[in-house]
Amino acid sequence: MSSYVQKVLLPDEQVIYAATLHWVIYLQGLLITIAGGLLGYYSYAIIGTLFGPSHVQTMGHILSGAALVVVFGGVVLLLGAYLRQTSTELVLTNRRIIAKYGVISRATFEIMVNRITGANFDQTITGRCLGYGTILVHGAGGEISPIDMVADPQMFHRALVGVIEHNQPT
Repeated sequence: MSSYVQKVLLPDEQVIYAATLHWVIYLQGLLITIAGGLLGYYSYAIIGTLFGPSHVQTMGHILSGAALVVVFGGVVLLLGAYLRQTSTELVLTNRRIIAKYGVISRATFEIMVNRITGANFDQTITGRCLGYGTILVHGAGGEISPIDMVADPQMFHRALVGVIEHNQPT
């Protein structure tokens, strides 16, 4: 558990479940980086096949440079995904849900468990196969707060429902 959650926990508050973002957030950057690497590796062969050997030298350099730009873009996306994953905290306590996003600028979402009227989770087909989804928290005012790209959303949902049931008046 990182520093933000440690700082905002109340004296009698206990962490029930800490969720993370799924590794799929790296997929776009990874695919672009690989595509750029392959383009760079095969750039001279591609130019030779399409335009003939006389254009390989000049156009091959241009295509290699473009591939380098694509690889750089993919690496930037990978770095952004890493920063997103390391700066996101999703924690369920016995009293509230705490979500913190951001490195330099920070956005937080906190809702008391007794103000939650329900919770759902959505998974696409890909999300179901790979194990990620979106948690939808329904607040008492009718607002819905989505938490996207959560790894194993069913476990988070199960823990949340358990805390909600435990806090129901008897």
